[in-house]
Amino acid sequence: MRLVVGGRYSGKSEFVKSEYGISEIVQANYDTVLSESCVRDFHLFIKEMIKNNDDINKIIDDMYRLNPDVTIISDEVGLGVVPMDKFERMWRDEVGRAYSRIGEISKSVVRVVCGIGCRIK
Repeated sequence: MRLVVGGRYSGKSEFVKSEYGISEIVQANYDTVLSESCVRDFHLFIKEMIKNNDDINKIIDDMYRLNPDVTIISDEVGLGVVPMDKFERMWRDEVGRAYSRIGEISKSVVRVVCGIGCRIK
């Protein structure tokens, strides 16, 4: 499992394509995170999981068990202003918790800034 995070339009997908040789990147949803080699917008998938009362940790565990080589591309959502909306705050917090969990079990974590990958793990 690999996690690639960064700001919106920071060059994450281009980095993944050139660094890992991945040509197809699909939208993250329940089916794709368990079967595809690379998924994007994982932060939006987390939002849908919250709305559906899904267990985020269980899905992360399933990903690790069933699709351990998946590359996850996701926006950072916790670096800006704290949202006034209660749901948006909860979502931001859950994204941070999910990234922490994924970071623990991933073989690599990269933050992309200006199209340049900065290795964290």
